[in-house]
Amino acid sequence: MRFSKSQPAALFLAGTLLLASCGGSNDPKAELAKLKKEQGANQAKIAELEAKMGASDQPAITATPVSVMNVQPESFKSYLEVQGRVDFDQNATVSARAAGSLTSLRVQRGDRVSKGQVLATIDASILDASIAELRTRMELAQTVYQKQKGLWEQQIGTEIQYLQAKNNYDALRRNLATLNQQRALYNVVAPFAGTADEVIPKLGEMVAPGTPVVRLTSGSGGKILADVSEAYGNSIKAGDKALVTIPDMGTEEIPATVRVVSRSINATSRTFTTELRLNGGKAAELRPNMVATVRILNYNRPNATVIPVDLVQKDEQNSYVFVVGQQGGKAVAQKRIIKTGNTYNGKVEVTSGLTANDKVISAGYQNLNEGQIVTVAS
Repeated sequence: MRFSKSQPAALFLAGTLLLASCGGSNDPKAELAKLKKEQGANQAKIAELEAKMGASDQPAITATPVSVMNVQPESFKSYLEVQGRVDFDQNATVSARAAGSLTSLRVQRGDRVSKGQVLATIDASILDASIAELRTRMELAQTVYQKQKGLWEQQIGTEIQYLQAKNNYDALRRNLATLNQQRALYNVVAPFAGTADEVIPKLGEMVAPGTPVVRLTSGSGGKILADVSEAYGNSIKAGDKALVTIPDMGTEEIPATVRVVSRSINATSRTFTTELRLNGGKAAELRPNMVATVRILNYNRPNATVIPVDLVQKDEQNSYVFVVGQQGGKAVAQKRIIKTGNTYNGKVEVTSGLTANDKVISAGYQNLNEGQIVTVAS
């Protein structure tokens, strides 16, 4: 077979390319170097084309959407919330004043009683016998005294006989009065008019001085007692307004007034007691020992600048919020340094740094920077 002069060269070139292609696939360094070279060339072309296009053809900066609240003066009230209990001026457990067994219970649960009424009696048979004996002796002494007095007036007998008869009679009379006072201790008497809420012992039981017999409540003079931390000793005073919620009477808040503020501090709990009176007719529905939630008004400012407390951010030195301002005809976020006052119920009073009609950013403020362009959502 004959070959032309150009055929050997073509065959040699084809073999070289075949060998190069087979060997190149096994050389990653050469492949990586080639790709990096192509990447550098492409980046250079991209930069050249961007420069030719100019700034007018660059994509526009996207504005961050935010929501705002328009600051307006409003009333700001702060309450101190504490737990309280219902009590009465006339609410007492009437106790026995002498030892012995109960001989009678003259009231039942729910009975209305009057002041001075005997509620129960205690066995006083021994004392009754002593009183009867003393009364007999006193009657004799009285007769002797009257006769001696008549004789003395007629100048019969001696003065000493008259004085001895008078002294004996007076001594027995005083002894009888003392025994009658002791006898009264064996009667359990109502100290005020009211309702027998509970009769505690049973007939025939032994009682001692101080043993509870009848729980008596008048149903009037209801009040709320609440213990307040000593930290508020200078901010709570008589006459302060309050709101009281009693779960047993529903969820309605009942207006009340602080009537008395105790001057002493409990050494154990470090609290002082406040007494509140309910305004209106709700006081008649109170029952002893009801649980109450008391909110005492301890701060009130009619025209205050108030914002939600979670809008306030802090750095190392100051508290601040973001407001919407104007810069170059565009709405931008501006950092506003503020000072805050009282905080209550998720709101905080701003004492300086904000004025009426300022637009405080209320949503979308978390990732904002000073001067960042914003758009206000309707």
